[in-house]
Amino acid sequence: MIYTVERRCEFGGGSMESHYEARSYERRTPTGVLVGGKLLKKCKTKQQARDYFARKGVEYEE
Repeated sequence: MIYTVERRCEFGGGSMESHYEARSYERRTPTGVLVGGKLLKKCKTKQQARDYFARKGVEYEE
């Protein structure tokens, strides 16, 4: 399993909002593409996503 912290931006109604996601992926293809992704937690700040993985005791990629 590969775990990541990713920033996402949502556009709508003339505004933009950003948040961070703690995600897991099944594997990485030979070309480097992550496949089988699942959203574990949606967070307002990057630190909250990091803390989520710290509580679970999981190492992650940024």
